[in-house]
Amino acid sequence: MLWLSYLNAVLKKSNVLVALLVSSSLFSLDSTYLPTQEPNTVQFRATLTSEEVARLQEALKDGYRVEISFILRVYEERTTVFLGNTLLHEAQYTYTARWDPIGREYRISTSTGNQNHLSSWEDFQQVFTHSPLFQVPSPMGNRVYTICQVVLKPKLFNPPLQILNSVGQLETMASRWVRMDPGP
Repeated sequence: MLWLSYLNAVLKKSNVLVALLVSSSLFSLDSTYLPTQEPNTVQFRATLTSEEVARLQEALKDGYRVEISFILRVYEERTTVFLGNTLLHEAQYTYTARWDPIGREYRISTSTGNQNHLSSWEDFQQVFTHSPLFQVPSPMGNRVYTICQVVLKPKLFNPPLQILNSVGQLETMASRWVRMDPGP
């Protein structure tokens, strides 16, 4: 009878796996492309559910740091089956944010070393969820496309306890890869 309980457990797990693969509503983080005015540039933003926004705000108020990374890849589509598409360019931009209780402001540090100080949650959310303008190399062929992904780490310890980030359970959320073909 032990094998019956094992079989029952496996079937339950496989149903959960199928539901995870099929349902798109399970993603609490998504990325969407934004229109840009400059040629050969791409910008996208992270879209969070209201529950994730509340968790993000609570984590910042509790003293954690929050990190978001915007990843962009440029591919050239190949017609051969075996070699696959060619990666032409990859870029990543990261924001690290924290709440400063003394100054009563949100501080965002960028991967280039810039710092933003924002006093309202709405301003913080506007800056934090929008990627910078990514410079895309000029297309070499007509079969070039870009894909983007957003990765969010909602709870990171501050520098005195930073060693716990590598030891502890680090929660990471990633959006699906979203493809954008160039316009006509």
